[in-house]
Amino acid sequence: MRDNRSDNTTDCTEAAMHAEDTRSSVAIAIQAAFLLIIMLSSLIGNTLIILAIYRNHSLRSITSVFIANLAMADFLLALLGMPFTMASSITYDWVFGKVWCTINGMLNSIFCIASMLSLAAVSIDRYVAIIKPLQYPLIMTSRVALSLISYVWLHAITLAFLPVFGWSSYIYITNESICTADWGSDIPYTLFIFASSFIAPLIVMAFCYFHILRAARKQSQKITPRVGELREETLQTIVAVPVAFGTASSNGAANSPSATEKAEEREAKEKFKRDTRAAKTLLIVMGTFMFCWAPHFIGMTCLLFPSCKWPDEFFATTTWLAMLNSGCNPIIYGVMNKKFRESFKDIVLCRRARANRFYSHREPSSSS
Repeated sequence: MRDNRSDNTTDCTEAAMHAEDTRSSVAIAIQAAFLLIIMLSSLIGNTLIILAIYRNHSLRSITSVFIANLAMADFLLALLGMPFTMASSITYDWVFGKVWCTINGMLNSIFCIASMLSLAAVSIDRYVAIIKPLQYPLIMTSRVALSLISYVWLHAITLAFLPVFGWSSYIYITNESICTADWGSDIPYTLFIFASSFIAPLIVMAFCYFHILRAARKQSQKITPRVGELREETLQTIVAVPVAFGTASSNGAANSPSATEKAEEREAKEKFKRDTRAAKTLLIVMGTFMFCWAPHFIGMTCLLFPSCKWPDEFFATTTWLAMLNSGCNPIIYGVMNKKFRESFKDIVLCRRARANRFYSHREPSSSS
């Protein structure tokens, strides 16, 4: 609850303030193990994503640039933020000094915000690729991609520096074992972070997913009746084809309208499958994003009210869930994608990259 949280909040300027650790050895071990698993999965998974894009030329596309940016934000959070959270969960105190508490709080904010905004950037890229495939190369150019990525990091860095310049402050929160902004002390700051770092990316992702799903449904409605028509036309063609010496005329079959229509139908079905997979992937991304981050921001909102009576364990759990998102992203964007899966195997087995195995003209995040 809020009063409890305030009592358990240790300002790094006063090293003499220590909270009493009432946890059992088993509880400490479980917390540390859970954070270690999150940290290692994020480090390993995001490293594989970056190496796969670097090694496999068929993965080097505009889409992969956004995915690599997301992986870098999650990797840096696991490298520079999570180890200190895990150590503090064991000691139940911040032992790294006041200055590093502020720096570590800034780093946590930068990488978390960059990760959330990068998820929105990926969804924008998929939206343009699926809704406007013909205009995609003209819209999503290298310059546009670089501008989006630059905005992501500029936005994250700007928001992370606000507490340094007096809008809120960075403190060590004992029950969460993390240095972060003092969410309960400055209502305008908390609402601003909530709106710009969670609500805005969520709206962008929801908008993109809705239109991608609607496009997939429209494509499905076009394909279904067309398949029935082609089957009837094919049957009529087979009956009408002249037979000589017990075999059909190959030239007539090859040049018949049904052959062209069947090729067009296969192409349409293939595009529909790719669009559907992209929609499913984005749905999983949104679901994971909501599952990991929504409880954390709900807890932040609760702290704005003096009547908030939620237990400290809730706030600790929501912080770990937010970090868990960094380990889930490589699974969503990597394991669900065929090209990344094959590249992961090559990296793990120390094999040379085999770019020729893949269709380089397809968007990497649309195939699986």
